[in-house]
Amino acid sequence: MPLQDLPDGHEFPPESLVISETEAAAYAAAVGDTSAQPSERVPSMAVVAAGLSRFIKHLDLADGTVEVVHASQEVSFDRPVTPGETLEIRATLKSNSERRGSRFATVEMLFVDDSGEQVASARSLILVNAT
Repeated sequence: MPLQDLPDGHEFPPESLVISETEAAAYAAAVGDTSAQPSERVPSMAVVAAGLSRFIKHLDLADGTVEVVHASQEVSFDRPVTPGETLEIRATLKSNSERRGSRFATVEMLFVDDSGEQVASARSLILVNAT
C-alpha cells in the first residue's frame, strides 16, 4: 500500500531480521566502526539501518522514483546483538502527513529477540519528495 494511503498508527506485519558476521563486518568497515569485532557483536546502527531499509522497501520507496531523506533518528539499545541472532522487527507508522508537496513519515521500530525481550527501539523520520 502506498505511503500516502496509510493512516497514523498503521502496524506493519512483524518480520524476521538476521545480520550475519559477514554483513556486520561489511557495515563496520563501511562506516569505520572499530569499537568491537563483528564476530562478537553487530554494530548497533547496522540493526537500525537494516530495519529502516525494510520499512522503505515495504512502501515501495526504494525504486528510485522518489527522493527519500532519512531526516532524524532516535535509538535505544537494551543490549548488544550477536551476529546470526534472529530478531523480530515490529514497526508502526506513528505519523504520516504531507506539507508543501512533501510527505513526512515517522516509523517506530521495536527489535525483539527469540525470548520476547526487547533488544532495541528506534524512531525514524523520513521525508519523501515527489519527483
